[in-house]
Formats: sequence, structure tokens, C-alpha cells
Amino acid sequence: MDYWTGIVQRIFYRIQFEPQLDQALVARITTALLVEPIEHLTAADEYSSLADGLRNQAPLPTLVRMRHPEAALRHFLAQVVEAMDSMRPWPTPPYTPLPADYLGEFRNARPIARLALTVNEVEGRLARSFNHDSEDGPFLLLRLSSGTIIGLFSPYWEGSHDVIVYAADSDRDPDEVVRELTDTGRVEPGRIFRLDELGIEPSATRYETTPLLPSFRGEHLPENSVWDGKQVQYLNDAARQDFRLHSYGGLLQDHRGTPFDTSSAHTLWTPQGGRAIFIMDHNGYLYSAPIHLLGEFHHSSLSAGAPVAGAGEIQAEAGRVLLVSDQSSHYRPARKYTHQVVDSLRRQGIRIEDSQVEYHSAE
Repeated sequence: MDYWTGIVQRIFYRIQFEPQLDQALVARITTALLVEPIEHLTAADEYSSLADGLRNQAPLPTLVRMRHPEAALRHFLAQVVEAMDSMRPWPTPPYTPLPADYLGEFRNARPIARLALTVNEVEGRLARSFNHDSEDGPFLLLRLSSGTIIGLFSPYWEGSHDVIVYAADSDRDPDEVVRELTDTGRVEPGRIFRLDELGIEPSATRYETTPLLPSFRGEHLPENSVWDGKQVQYLNDAARQDFRLHSYGGLLQDHRGTPFDTSSAHTLWTPQGGRAIFIMDHNGYLYSAPIHLLGEFHHSSLSAGAPVAGAGEIQAEAGRVLLVSDQSSHYRPARKYTHQVVDSLRRQGIRIEDSQVEYHSAE
């Protein structure tokens, strides 16, 4: 019951202007408590505090002025507790904020990555606030779902507003930490840069890449000879993030956090629908588009004509991957590149069987 006042106050703040305390609102608040627990609390902390408070008739906080009578508010909170109970086992959040007591964990830590974002931008993406009380600058400590503890600190360089990422466990592979952070879907891959042991950004890649076929070069330029006057759209780094796929709980999600589904997508090879085109970059990040238009939007649109570590078609339903192919005229990837795609998916916890991989390359 120690957290009763803070939790209920936070709930009241979210529902204070709602005309009705209906089941849809119960579901919304329950989901918020489970998916993004309040501050450093866990779902179990929230549940036990609410249940104990209701059982002991703890007084309702009055900081937020509520339009509903106390009996209705208590009934609403009881429905939230009941809904939380019915949704066990609860999902593991991608990260949990930690109190400043954990700063000692970083005594011998080294920086592993740079976020090309300001503190305010990181706070907005992660929906978590930095601690601004330190004389050395703001910081945010997080425990990732794997158990890894990371610290976000700023500034790191004089005159810089970037945020630096430290891992408390020096034995943890920094690439895996960075991957886990970007897989939350809150930090775009184009905004995070790995640092080596000296704090320098290395240029080494994770997966081998294959280039765009020469016959398609220049297809995005005006009056090109590839597509009889048509120009293929090439996405820049910012626009590409709207096509980024993320993994969470063994499922793929789009950039909005919606389960990835290709039911309404189509490709030039599958005009009847059900599949989307995709590419994978050297970091193992997947980008997929539900459209595939001759001379206008191709695999090369997603990569901006750059080399890829994999390309083809993907079929998914409610986040579950049903099929991956290597069908791409722009890259014609050898089988080893499709093997890389499968490897990346499996590393992210996405289940895909060998029988779900469709090859068109003979190699």
C-alpha cells in the first residue's frame, strides 16, 4: 500500500475529464499499467498496492479534482485490479526505470553508444524522465527486459547535447545492448551510434551486404533510362523509420507498435495480396512496405539504393511471421543473405521455421 497514493493519483490524472468510467476506459488504464508501469514500479507493485489499498479502504488522493463520486471511483479501481488479474501472465516491459541508488553500478562502466538526441527528445521517446538533480548533468537509469542495466547521461562532450549510453555490465556484448534498446521501438536505429573501447564510433558492420544490381543505378534520377521516364522514390533516413519493423514478445510490430500484418499488402510477384516487400540492413534491422509499384516504389526505395544484407517478400499475420522469401529483382540476393535475415529474426525472438523460407535463388 506504500505506493497507493501515487498510483491512484496518476490514474485520476489520466481519467479526470472522462465523462464515463466504462469498460473501454478500464481496459485502457489496465493496458497502460501493464505495458508501461509507473516510474520504477513493476506491474506486481502496482497490482498489490491497488488491491491492498482497496481492501483497507485507503483514502483517495484529492490533488486531482474528480467529477465522479468516491463510490464510482473505487468501483473503477476495483475493475482495473480485476482486469489486471485476468491478464496474467503480465508482459515484461522493455525497460524499467531505476532510482539513483543504482549510480554506483556505473563506477567502472564505459560508454557503448551515442544517442543523437537531446535529453528532452529521449524523455519524449521513452516516456520516462531524467533525474536533473545531479551536478554532473541529467541521467536516466534503466533495466532492460534482459536484466541489463544501462545509464543514459548528458552531456558527454563539451558543447554537445547528445546522450551517452553506458552498460553497467562490462561483460555484456555492447551490440546486443544497442540492439535491445532499438528493438523497444522508441529509439530509431539512425539515431544511435556504437562506440568502441576508446569512445570512438566504429565503422564495422554486423551482416554482410550485397549491392544494387548495376542495371538499376540512377533509377531515382529525373529522366533516367531505367523506367521510361518514371522515377523510383528513394527514402531518406528519417522517412525510412516509418517502415522499420520491431520485435516485442516474439512478434513483429510496425513503427507505431501495431502488430505487423501483411494481409492488405501486395507485391509485383504476389498481386493477389498477402505479402509485402522488405529489406534488411547491415545491423539486422528490417524495413517493410505494403506497396510495390513498378518504376515507382521497390526494394531500392527502402534502402535508397544502398547495399542490403537481405531483401525479398515477407508474410505476417498479427505479428507472427508466416513466410520470408528472397524475391527481389533489384538485389537478387544469394541464399546466404536470406540466411542472415532468418538469423536476425531468430536473434530477436521471432519464430521462423526453415520450411517457412522460400528461395528463388539457386545459390
